[in-house]
Amino acid sequence: MTQLKHTIIYLVILGMLCLVISYAISVNMETEFCAINSRFISNNFLFTCFSGAFASISVLIFTEIYRFIQMKKSIEQFLFSQLAFIYGQLQAANANITNILNKNGLVSDNLLSSLSSTITQMTFSLRSLDYNPFFSSNRSRAIKRIITRLFSTGIIQLDSLAKDCIYLPMAICTDKLDTLSSEVSNTVITSTSPNTQKVLNVLNKEIIRLTSQILIDLTELNTACDNFFHWNDVEKKLSDVPMPDTSLSAFFSKYDSFK
Repeated sequence: MTQLKHTIIYLVILGMLCLVISYAISVNMETEFCAINSRFISNNFLFTCFSGAFASISVLIFTEIYRFIQMKKSIEQFLFSQLAFIYGQLQAANANITNILNKNGLVSDNLLSSLSSTITQMTFSLRSLDYNPFFSSNRSRAIKRIITRLFSTGIIQLDSLAKDCIYLPMAICTDKLDTLSSEVSNTVITSTSPNTQKVLNVLNKEIIRLTSQILIDLTELNTACDNFFHWNDVEKKLSDVPMPDTSLSAFFSKYDSFK
């Protein structure tokens, strides 16, 4: 967006220069202050060249301005979609962890692997944001504040959470080793296993905190864009996380119904 902005400024300056030269040549043609009429060049030829250049540059300016406006809208929509997707993933992770902790359920090594990979991909995309409008308005100032917060703390904290997810399989392995060392034959790890439970609680608290921060960003973004994204409706859908039955009996009954 910044590069396109510089291109528009350059074209405007070049267009104004061609306009001034064309005007000077037209005045010269009337006043004959400086007669430029030879076998190879004339006032008419110069006027045609510079006025034609001005007309062409004017078309380019309007085209680039249209591209700039469309790019600005695309960046705003991209920012909302990325944040909304991360918000939904955090909500799903929180619901899964809370459900496992409440039911003392089994904990798998890859419980948070999807969240970790998603955050890594999203933060990489968010770092490439280039939002630089021509004129400052309430809308642009609000969006720039959101992007500044993301660049200063938000993305760093999300990346930190993505990296910390590796401690869950480490905690599960540690609890398995502790169980084996105590000569207990049952090495099934649940949310009551000490290290696993502690890691789940720590990560869940961080997920809840980041969810609240992103909720603020999404609410401000939607308000700045005059409720263009209908965030209240989207947020209700994202917050309503279904908890499907993932047991083996549910899996078998799903396919037994087709027999």
